[in-house]
Amino acid sequence: MGLIKATIGAIGSTLKDQWEDYVKCDSMDNNTLVVKKTTKSGQISAKSRIQVSPGQVAIIFDSGKILDATAEEGIYNFDASTSPSLFAGQFGAVFKEAWQRFTYNGTPAKEQAIYYVNVKEIFDNKFGSTSPIPYNDPIYHDIYIRYHGSYTFKISNPLVFFQNVVGNVNDVFTKEQLMEQANAEFLSCIAGAIGNCAADGISYNALTREQTKIADYMNDALDNKWGELRGMEVVSVALDTPTPDDDSKKRIDKFAESRFYSTQENAAGRMVAATATAMENAASNENGAVNGFMGVGMMNMATGNMMGGQSPVSFTKPSESNSVAVSATSISEDKVIKCPKCGVESSGKFCPECGTNLEKLKNTSCPKCGTPIKDGAKFCTECGATLL
Repeated sequence: MGLIKATIGAIGSTLKDQWEDYVKCDSMDNNTLVVKKTTKSGQISAKSRIQVSPGQVAIIFDSGKILDATAEEGIYNFDASTSPSLFAGQFGAVFKEAWQRFTYNGTPAKEQAIYYVNVKEIFDNKFGSTSPIPYNDPIYHDIYIRYHGSYTFKISNPLVFFQNVVGNVNDVFTKEQLMEQANAEFLSCIAGAIGNCAADGISYNALTREQTKIADYMNDALDNKWGELRGMEVVSVALDTPTPDDDSKKRIDKFAESRFYSTQENAAGRMVAATATAMENAASNENGAVNGFMGVGMMNMATGNMMGGQSPVSFTKPSESNSVAVSATSISEDKVIKCPKCGVESSGKFCPECGTNLEKLKNTSCPKCGTPIKDGAKFCTECGATLL
C-alpha cells in the first residue's frame, strides 16, 4: 500500500477526466491545521490521484491506522499492492521514527481518507500575564513585571500531531480547537523562560531584543508536552516591552534619579535648582523674608560642607575662578609702575635705570593685611608693612 509519484507527462488539462478520483486540498489558511478529504467511493484505488501542495503533508489513513504519507509536493497515485513509499521530504528522520509507531500492514481496508496537515508557520497567537511576575533584574534587582506579546509555532511532526492531537476528525481541525490547551501550556512555561533571561544578566527592558533566546528556552521547556506528545514546536516569540508594576516603577525611577545625580555636574545642578527654589519660597515666607533667607543661609552652609566648602556655582564651574585669576595675573604683569627712586616708568621686574625691584609694587593689596595699596607706595597705610 504505497504512494507513487505520477509522471510529468501524465499531467495535463484533462487531468481530472483521466482518473477516477482526483483529491486535492485548497490553500490552507492560518486557522486551518488539518483537512479531511475522501474519494467518491470511500476507497483509494489505483485510479485515484492525490495532489499535495507546498506547505502540506498528505497522510493516507485507513480505519485508525496510517498507511502512507508524503511531505513532498506533487501528484501521486495510490497502489495498494506496493509497500509504503513514505516521501518524507523535510521530515526524513521524523517520519522514519514515527512510522514504526503508527503504521500497520495486511489488514483489509474499511474506510480510507486523505488528511492534509498544514506544516506552515502558524502566526498571531497572543499571550500575556494576568498578574505581575517576579523578575530578578541585574540592575534593579527584585521587581515585578507584566508582559504580553505573540508567538508562532509549526507542526514539526505531522504524524505525531495527527495521531495524538487530531485523530479521525470529521472535516476540519482548526487552530481554535487547539489553542485553549496550547496557550495554557505556553503560559505555564513563558515565566520560566523569561526568568532564565534574568539569570543571563538581561535587564527587563532589553527582553524585546532576545526573541530567539526566549524561543529556545520555550522549546526546551515544552519539549515533552509539545515536541514528543504533539509534534509541535515554537518558532518565534515577539515580546512587547514589559511594564513594571507601580511599586517596581517607583524603585526604578528612584534608582535612575540616584544614578543621574551621581556625577558632580548633575548633583551641583540639582543643588542650584534647589537653592533657587528655596530662595523663591523664602521671599514669600509668612514669617518674614528675613527668617526665610536665614533658613536658606543655613542650607547653603550645609551644602557647602557637603561640597567641600564650595558653593553650588563654583562646584559646577571650577574653571571660571581659574580663568579670572589668570586674567588678573596677566593684567598685573602688564601694569606700568613708576620707580620710586629714580622716577623711570617700567613694566619689567626691575627698574632699567637704577635696578630697583619693581615686582612687589605690582601687587594691588598688602601681602600681610590685604589692604588695597596705591601705585608707588612704600608702606601699607593699615599695618605699615614694607612694600618694596
